[in-house]
Amino acid sequence: IDIKKEKQISFVSTYTATTNPVDDLSAWYNRTLIWETARPYIFLRTTADNRIIIGGLDDNTVYPEDRDSKLMHKKEKLIEELNKLFPKIKAEPEYYLASFYGGTVDGLPIIGIYDECPNSYFLFGFGDNGTVYSQMLAKIIVEEIVKGNSPDLQLYLQDRPLLIKDK
Repeated sequence: IDIKKEKQISFVSTYTATTNPVDDLSAWYNRTLIWETARPYIFLRTTADNRIIIGGLDDNTVYPEDRDSKLMHKKEKLIEELNKLFPKIKAEPEYYLASFYGGTVDGLPIIGIYDECPNSYFLFGFGDNGTVYSQMLAKIIVEEIVKGNSPDLQLYLQDRPLLIKDK
């Protein structure tokens, strides 16, 4: 199965930078996780050894070469965002990476059944809720196999109607 050909699946490129250990995080109230709702978003969190992880600035780049060519610029932008939010915290990026992040175009998980793989079910539980979706859809697949029918299966099949308009 070529997952990149699945019409309901979408991939974005995402970026993170992790700082060197920071001496003083007192400007950061309770070291609370920060997650913007802006698009493109950023998130920030701290680690046990006083580092800051800042990530986000996702884009629609789906080719590894293109994604990786943006890494240094994205790292600098992420550190700029950190400095805007916390001008009193002095930190330098020590580690940084780019990776793909998978999701579905309508935000729902997928159960794939494909003719080229008989007697097989594929569970695509992407995104922030992937673990929850995987547990939920696993129960549906078990019900389909054991009982021969799950009334909820049709809701999650790969060829279900999309819940959003095509762009």
